[in-house]
Formats: sequence, C-alpha cells, structure tokens
Amino acid sequence: MDNVIRPDFQRAARAKAKAKAWGNETRAHRAAGTARYVKTYGEVGLYAVSLVRDRSGSRGDIYQVVIDGPGGQVGPVGIEPATADGMFDADRIGMAVIRTLELVAGRPEDFDVA
Repeated sequence: MDNVIRPDFQRAARAKAKAKAWGNETRAHRAAGTARYVKTYGEVGLYAVSLVRDRSGSRGDIYQVVIDGPGGQVGPVGIEPATADGMFDADRIGMAVIRTLELVAGRPEDFDVA
C-alpha cells in the first residue's frame, strides 16, 4: 500500500505558520483580481501546491490547482469546475502533484525523464 497518496497535514500546518510569519505575499498576489486562495496542499523544496477559485472563467467559476515556483511564478496544473465534484477532483490532483514533487525531489540529480 505504499503507492497510496496520503495528505501530509503536518506540512500544511507548517506552511500556514510560515505564511503568517512572512506576511504571506504569495497568497496576497494570488488573491488580487478575480482569483481567490482556497487552500495549500503542501510544499516541496521551493514549490508550493495550492488551490485557487477563479471567477473570470468563460464558463463560470473554476478551481485551479497551481504550483507556486521561485520568484512568485504561478502555473496552473489542473482546472476543474467550481462544484463539489470539482473540489473532490482538484483535491486528488493537488495531492498527486505533491506526491510527484516528493518523488522527483528524492531522486538523484542524474535521472532520465521519459
């Protein structure tokens, strides 16, 4: 059962404490405009995976799973409709991205990517 994705709730607590200590500039940047921060799935190295709700979509409200990179660069990796099912799917995407980042971070520098 080591292939099951489990959320790391301690990491989320550390991320919240860190955000409070630093004034949370990244979250404030995301909250500007029509996007609203919902939650953070976790951090691996210099990257944080979060969920935002964007109200500017042409088809209505959407959830975006985003990766915050160094320098405040934000890139969406998953987009779901802003419904209960969409939240469920976004949570699965967020946990899968965190687990993938953990696996990549644990590998040696010299690996091939297919």
